[in-house]
Amino acid sequence: MKSRKSVSLVITKFFVILFFATFTAESAFSQARINSPYSMFGPGELKGNEYFRNMGMGGIAQGFRSNTSVNYINPASYTALDSLSFVFDATVFSHLYQQKQANQEQLTSYSSLGNFNFAFPLTRWWSIAAGILPYSQVGYRISDTGQGDGWVNYLYEGKGGINQVYLGHGFKVYKGLSAGINVSYLFGKSEDLMVAYSDSIGFFRTIWSYADDIDGLMLTYGLQYDLALGQNSNITFGATFSDQASLNISRNQSILRDLPGFSNIPDTINVISGGSGTMQIPQSFGAGVFVKFNNNWRGGVDYQAQNWSEFSAFGSEYSLNDAWQFRMGMIHNPQIETYSTFLNRLEYRAGIRFGQSLLNYGNEDFSEFGISFGIGVPVRRSLSALNVGFEYSNRSSGNDNLISENFFRFNLGINIYERWFVRRRFY
Repeated sequence: MKSRKSVSLVITKFFVILFFATFTAESAFSQARINSPYSMFGPGELKGNEYFRNMGMGGIAQGFRSNTSVNYINPASYTALDSLSFVFDATVFSHLYQQKQANQEQLTSYSSLGNFNFAFPLTRWWSIAAGILPYSQVGYRISDTGQGDGWVNYLYEGKGGINQVYLGHGFKVYKGLSAGINVSYLFGKSEDLMVAYSDSIGFFRTIWSYADDIDGLMLTYGLQYDLALGQNSNITFGATFSDQASLNISRNQSILRDLPGFSNIPDTINVISGGSGTMQIPQSFGAGVFVKFNNNWRGGVDYQAQNWSEFSAFGSEYSLNDAWQFRMGMIHNPQIETYSTFLNRLEYRAGIRFGQSLLNYGNEDFSEFGISFGIGVPVRRSLSALNVGFEYSNRSSGNDNLISENFFRFNLGINIYERWFVRRRFY
């Protein structure tokens, strides 16, 4: 049984670990430098769906329940945890980007932390979870040439991103029915720079600089209904809804003119400190179904949509599309929960996804497609596991004059399952 003292001690340790993980992960997230010109639009390159287990099966998560890992995408799933368990997940990613435009090609790579997650049940009907993960990342460097008073060169640079810390609760409402909520605090920094200059002698260079501090709350609600189909089979229906989030922006802005080669005569035209505004993250909705057959085969489908056409930042609207994704995935684990042979305890995952991106550039819509695989390698005589996953995805408009992107993502995750609150007996 759980004593009040042991529960209090676990909760204290839980939040101490989360506190230090937040600062460690924030530093690591900020050092991850993506390089995608499309990350300059909207909130940046979205990263919120990088849960190690669901990435290997096409990203399905709405109806997925697990007693050995934390499915933070649907908080209703927290009730699947065993009554005496404590679960910890962590993931790292390695990314390779291939960008193509006409006859040009560029490769970029970087590595980053994916997420930290903790979860455990407080009672038989109430479980909690917490963690930190990247919500979006910004990283681009674009050059262009235009004609003003002669030919003018333009350079656009940006970096930064938004992180997400969440505290989630899952409740068993009725037989088979669970509900949950994630309260997320979004925070981050974004820096954007635009430089206009000319190769002509005596042409002043103008530098526009914007530095934003971003923070605010986001709420995500989840439901799951689990229905038995037989002794070893069941079907789970799931749905999530995230309300519109209004994030605060504190902006420092400056415009500087100087004459290249004459560093002693800079001329700051305008400096604005303490400017404030908001970023409106639109609402999103997801629904799915997940089926388990005889404890060995599991699979499901998900649909998710978000109204990015309603996105705005600092009073400016963007030409973004309402995005949607359709996902399908499956898992095969011969005897994952028994102490049988090593190969029989491996968990094999596969999935695909496709849909419409939020991007709209030059009146061109962008579509996305991805295929993924994963494997869970059990730690000897336990329910903990190492997890390896791979996903190939493509984002393109079909117009050869615009940049299309191929993404190759590898992940390495660990999930630790421990039995806590067990009173040991000595004889």
